[in-house]
Amino acid sequence: MNKMAKLNYPWLSAITGILTAAYLYTSSSSEMSSFYPLPAELVESPYRFLSLFVFAAAIFFDSYRFHQRRQSFDLQVQRYEQQIKELLQGKNKLQHKVRKYSDHADKLKLFISDRLLEHIEYDEKFLHFRNIAAEVRHNGVICYDKVVSSLRQAMQTADHTDAKQYREALDSMAYLWVLLDLSTTDNIAMYIANKLYEYEEQYYQQLLAGDGEASPYSPTFPARQAIRKAVHGFIDNDLAQPNSNGDDNAWRYQDDRFHIELRADGELLGDENYLVLLTENLINNALFYSGKKRQKNPHARVAIRLADDGDRIRLSIYNRGPEIPDEMRDKIFQLGYSTKRAREISGNNRENTGKGLGLYFVNEIAKGYESTIHVENIRNREDAYVIRIELDNGEKLTEIIHTQLDENRLPRCRMAEDGVGSEKTLASMEYRFKETITSIEITSQATQKTWSVEPPDNGGATLFLDPQNPDHPRWCLEITPLKTRQKLLFKPLDIGGVQFTVSIPSAKSRLDPDYHDMDDDELDDTEQLDQHLGDVSQYVDSPLSR
Repeated sequence: MNKMAKLNYPWLSAITGILTAAYLYTSSSSEMSSFYPLPAELVESPYRFLSLFVFAAAIFFDSYRFHQRRQSFDLQVQRYEQQIKELLQGKNKLQHKVRKYSDHADKLKLFISDRLLEHIEYDEKFLHFRNIAAEVRHNGVICYDKVVSSLRQAMQTADHTDAKQYREALDSMAYLWVLLDLSTTDNIAMYIANKLYEYEEQYYQQLLAGDGEASPYSPTFPARQAIRKAVHGFIDNDLAQPNSNGDDNAWRYQDDRFHIELRADGELLGDENYLVLLTENLINNALFYSGKKRQKNPHARVAIRLADDGDRIRLSIYNRGPEIPDEMRDKIFQLGYSTKRAREISGNNRENTGKGLGLYFVNEIAKGYESTIHVENIRNREDAYVIRIELDNGEKLTEIIHTQLDENRLPRCRMAEDGVGSEKTLASMEYRFKETITSIEITSQATQKTWSVEPPDNGGATLFLDPQNPDHPRWCLEITPLKTRQKLLFKPLDIGGVQFTVSIPSAKSRLDPDYHDMDDDELDDTEQLDQHLGDVSQYVDSPLSR
């Protein structure tokens, strides 16, 4: 704390002045000398000058002291002014922070209130929907039985074409009934898990009884059949048949929206409509993002794969949607959470209202099957390609193309001779030849795999896509005949997207004796829990507790 500045009165010069004036007056006045006689030596001139000198010295001393005090006072005033200025600045900063935090608090209150209103409104709508579904299910049992009975009777007397339509109608009614069951239950995952345990017991009894006493209702279903049933509603053309080349029994289909390859022949427990619902929701989610202008890519389709490794059946669905951050991977499966907005939904996607039900059902069904869902962000990556071209005159050419990512993480082409730090990049590389191309080989530096092709002699443009990644090809190669030459175009493709992979235990794996055993970690936790309970029981059984 700063001390207060002191301004003292010039007492020394004042007293010295009075004494000097009195001395000079007394020594020079004869009348005063008679009253106050002074010694003769004090009346002399040197003492008078000495008194004046003392008086002048007193004045000088007081003046010097006053000047020092004044400087100290001025410095103190400056410090006070600086402190006042800092206080005013601090006050302004505090006022600015108060206004800023007040605005943030108001925005936070508005955000919380909006979210609460959304959740309250959503909960009310969901409860209302569930009540309606329960009422429909309760009152529609008789109608459902009548429709199903009529369809079965009509299917027995109809020809092959009509019987197929009746069978599809019966399957649709069963699917509708499953939807009503799931929409009216309080815990979808537990409901499905209990159903699976019932099917598991039936499956076990069926295997013990043998084929002769098998139940007419199969507790298992082929996984590929359920996926084909799910994609049937999204495909306009007739479904393709499995290939019969060698031992490849995969079911494949491809159009401008889908690339489907189903290899799994394994079976799953339960009702196939559960897997149909899971697949349809993932496909709807994929089509929503793939249809957006920003993610649209004519070469990157919604890729659906089904694989079987014996113990588990894996369903993978890839789409060109935006990346999902790590902190959002759990939220996307929450009830009511959705990244879709109503203003983004128009045209053919009007059914997607973004209410956060699709992925919620997917997660609940997956938990009921005791399966896992893996969310993977598919990203573009840098690579180098060696293209070897052979012409019909025997000439062989080699081109090296480096692909690098720009500021938007989109792949761009750069020639090898441009240097690593070169900023000259192109969306595609074009080559023109006067001779006809007879063969092409492309080697990827990242995979060290070579792909070769012989262009067909059909006189038209030919497009080749990356065969190593048929789901999301990383490059395309186009050969276009011109009047006097041929054009070869190499273009890296943007494959940024998201892939959902659901890994479901097969029916046979659930019969494994070790399937229902707890893991070692769970056993360790149980032993620790028993130890804690034992410690507590000592206090409970002690005499002090009675």
